Amino acid sequence: MLLAAPMVNLGGKTLLQVTSHDESSGPRLIPFLLIKMINKSRGKILGVLALFLVMVWYSIYREDSFYFPVQENNKTTCPLGEVEKKAAQLIGNYTRDHPLFLQLKDYFWVKTPSLYELPYGTKGSEDVLLRLLSITHYSLPESIQSLKCRRCAVVGNGHRLRNSSMGDTINTYDVVIRLNNAPVHGYEQDVGSKTTMRLFYPESAHFDPRTENNPDTLLVLVPFKPMDFQWMEAILNDKRRVRKGFWKQPPLIWEANPEQVRILNPYYMEVTAAKLLNLPMKQPRKVKQKPTTGLLAITLALHFCDLVHIAGFGYPDSANKKQTIHYYEQITLKSMAASEHNVSHEAVAIKRMLELGLVKNLTYF
Repeated sequence: MLLAAPMVNLGGKTLLQVTSHDESSGPRLIPFLLIKMINKSRGKILGVLALFLVMVWYSIYREDSFYFPVQENNKTTCPLGEVEKKAAQLIGNYTRDHPLFLQLKDYFWVKTPSLYELPYGTKGSEDVLLRLLSITHYSLPESIQSLKCRRCAVVGNGHRLRNSSMGDTINTYDVVIRLNNAPVHGYEQDVGSKTTMRLFYPESAHFDPRTENNPDTLLVLVPFKPMDFQWMEAILNDKRRVRKGFWKQPPLIWEANPEQVRILNPYYMEVTAAKLLNLPMKQPRKVKQKPTTGLLAITLALHFCDLVHIAGFGYPDSANKKQTIHYYEQITLKSMAASEHNVSHEAVAIKRMLELGLVKNLTYF
């Protein structure tokens, strides 16, 4: 076979170089041409390969970067000791040595009596408290005591829970702490249905505790004043009801099992006020400020839980007068004006906890 070769210039004359080539040499040109093409395209091939490796790496990294520990429900991974370590940065002289609930054995036969009156101590209320503690209990259920990791959710009553669809997530926690008379029935999709503890005071007690709690829910009385002890004693012993001394009439009939009732140790109210809000323990009567039940519940959780998540905390902007503050009723921030709570100071305390990683938020704050 004759092949035309490139033109050759010889002595000013242009000749066509003709060479003879065997057809069998054609296939041998293919590898040569491929190698030549690869050499020319080596940079492009390496670039494509690098891009592929980057895509694989990003795919793996993306899975890790979208991992939210707030939603993690794996009970085998427990940050044991983390809450204590971080709480000590925020709460001076932090300790877990104090019992959660008052009991006769640990409270009345101690050498140092209470230094403060309610709500920060029991000074002056010993007699009625003695009678009350004789018919109530103080222990945590064995189902909680035996847990290797106590994963707790403190559920506030804030409007942020409405349409949040957080119910199923809240139900996965070992301990769910609720506040006051906040309803569950009819709001399960947003707030869940599990209630391990409910903190309340007489004016905030639900008229029928059985309708909004589980059969084994601990009903934890938060005493603000001596009349609170008297109300509880009268209810449980079916004595003549106490009607005066309350800013709102508490239930006169309150059907609860005394075995489920606990009396919160005022120590935790003292810690919340003095360590988190920097409030003086003795205040003038006209300017008294007290922590909310919500902040108190978070403080309590920080003293016995291994993981603390919160939901439904935070108030509307102070300029928003029409935004409701609770997920279940239409009262606005204006109703807080006459209260003894400083919600802005409490917001600062909770934000500090979030910054330290001491608590994590399930709803925006």
